[in-house]
Amino acid sequence: MLRIHRLLPLLLSAIVIALAPVRVHGAAVHGGPVPITVADLEAAQRGWCDALLAISKTHRDGGDAKALAADIIDAAYNYAAAPVLFKPTLTHGEQTFRVTREGALAYFVGGNPAYPEDTGFALKPWAAARYENAATYIEGNLGVTMGHVIFTDTSGKETKVEKTWIFRRGDDGKLRIVLHKSTIPYSPAKK
Repeated sequence: MLRIHRLLPLLLSAIVIALAPVRVHGAAVHGGPVPITVADLEAAQRGWCDALLAISKTHRDGGDAKALAADIIDAAYNYAAAPVLFKPTLTHGEQTFRVTREGALAYFVGGNPAYPEDTGFALKPWAAARYENAATYIEGNLGVTMGHVIFTDTSGKETKVEKTWIFRRGDDGKLRIVLHKSTIPYSPAKK
């Protein structure tokens, strides 16, 4: 009995260590992904803005903006795992929501006859983009941001849109967009 009593603390320690999440390259082996932080959300938003600018510049320089946009969508959005709840800024009617990768790609670069009104939001001559969060909310492996993204074109004109994003950290440790809603700010009629 004395021997088990001496081993009990060691056994309890071994059990606690065995059940605790083990972190490997930013992901938890047991217990799911590492929780999202505000810094993670801000990095993802900066990455989205930088990616949009890269597509625009690639288009202006005569490169393959569609291929770049496809790669960015695959990396930034969760379309490979599930439909993404995407409501782009300049969509309406039956094609308002872009829950498929094809619909998202058409919105960003146009050229898809199934989406005849899409001219390519990312192909506009954007020179800068920045986000201003009104607030963020984090719950485990989900992070929500709401605020504005301000785009500046090559002539210096600014366009402000309202954005809500929900990011999810997958089991691979990467953040991906599962919801993206973008609207033009409401402007009441002048009296």
